[in-house]
Amino acid sequence: MGKEEYKVAIILPVCDVMPHIKPMIESLYNSTNFPFKLIVVDGFSTDGTSEYLKEIFLEKDNMEYHQIEKKGLTNAINYGIKKAGNIDVYLTQADVIHFKLYGRDWLLEMYEASKRKKIGIVTGLHGGGISGPDYLNGMRWAGTWNTYIPKKTIKKVGYFDENMSPGDDLDYSYRVGQTGFKGMMCDFWVQHHRLTDHKDADNEDKIKKMAKYFRNKHGIK
Repeated sequence: MGKEEYKVAIILPVCDVMPHIKPMIESLYNSTNFPFKLIVVDGFSTDGTSEYLKEIFLEKDNMEYHQIEKKGLTNAINYGIKKAGNIDVYLTQADVIHFKLYGRDWLLEMYEASKRKKIGIVTGLHGGGISGPDYLNGMRWAGTWNTYIPKKTIKKVGYFDENMSPGDDLDYSYRVGQTGFKGMMCDFWVQHHRLTDHKDADNEDKIKKMAKYFRNKHGIK
């Protein structure tokens, strides 16, 4: 498939995820027939992840493999978005299993949903959450393990805030809403997020720090 035929770039940040990466890659390729290119951003893994992905890279003509200095998830996501060029992006992670259920192609449906006039971000069931009082109580946000972002949104909203972790995806969802775009959730199960290592996200002090940063940044009292 020629590069001009890809309609979406799937951004996959990885670092030392060997126990999870093989089923993730297999499920991704088996779950959709929609024309995508896979952009892997590897923070110089040392557990065999890099070697496995380099082998897969030789087998897949729609895969890009990049190694960059490890500077956090949002840095890797932004790197991948820049590499995607002028096409939509779908964000996922190495601990995700994708499904092809009910004869429906999840990536095709996300693509079609994103082309609606006011839709700025698309996710699936189990693809995000609802904010608590620390950030903005009751706000629905889309997680970076299952989020489709059309190019029109990236042009208007920009990149992810690399000063935020955790809360980077919540911040991006908020910024999408501030532009006048709306979020949309697919009405069927797209994926399963297995939650490998989220020590930072589970750190209560860091959550409160990021929430304070978020509220100050957006002038929320």
